[in-house]
Amino acid sequence: MAQGLIERSTRHFRVTEIGQAFYERCQAILQEADHAKSLVSEAQSDPQGVVRMGCPLGLVDISVGGILPELLERYPKIKLQIIGSDRRADLINERIDLEVRATNEPETQTSLTMRKLDRARRILVESPSLIGRTGGLNCVDELADHPTLAMTSWTSFHTWELIGPNDARQVIRHQPRLTCRSMTAILDAARAGLGFGLLLESACEADLQAGKLMRVLPEWQESQFYIVFTTAKGMPPAVRVLIDFLVEKSRQH
Repeated sequence: MAQGLIERSTRHFRVTEIGQAFYERCQAILQEADHAKSLVSEAQSDPQGVVRMGCPLGLVDISVGGILPELLERYPKIKLQIIGSDRRADLINERIDLEVRATNEPETQTSLTMRKLDRARRILVESPSLIGRTGGLNCVDELADHPTLAMTSWTSFHTWELIGPNDARQVIRHQPRLTCRSMTAILDAARAGLGFGLLLESACEADLQAGKLMRVLPEWQESQFYIVFTTAKGMPPAVRVLIDFLVEKSRQH
């Protein structure tokens, strides 16, 4: 390969025009490689870039949406995209870095990891006026015979999967009187006594303390919330700090 790049004699050594061009091109490639290495090192030390997070709509409205500004103030180089949806996303094919999910079962996909969010659960509530009309509930099976409110897209029937004493599980199939993807609207309907709601505990806290809502069958609740993400190996720092931030806030609240 050296032929054509240099001219050599017993007394002289000279780089040819092609050899000089080859040298300059190699120098440019090495500089680009150094630049790429610097970018990787910077990304590994300083959380930055776009993070895509999937989250149930009700959780965005009431809980997650209120704490994320603090994260963005801590890490000004992070750009956050929230994909609000009540369906489970395909993290890899939809290019989603992490997702908040409500589930009763551990994740079975070996490529995914779960971290629990403390004090993030849905509980059954009703208003005092609804108790006056229905007489309250004696057992969880009676839910299907009473008016309900559901955080979901419209469907004729809806399913609640509840966990009770000794990890007993009960599936309630019911026809909601109101379905809506807005937690605020469902809360308003619950306060008005339009039906039983299965709502985020933190969203109901003020109404429970004020007596506007009451806990129903407190031994029964819906599944726990988890953060689900792809394997932690090689995880970008921006994704890692978001996961740690959500876990930290769930413990505080």
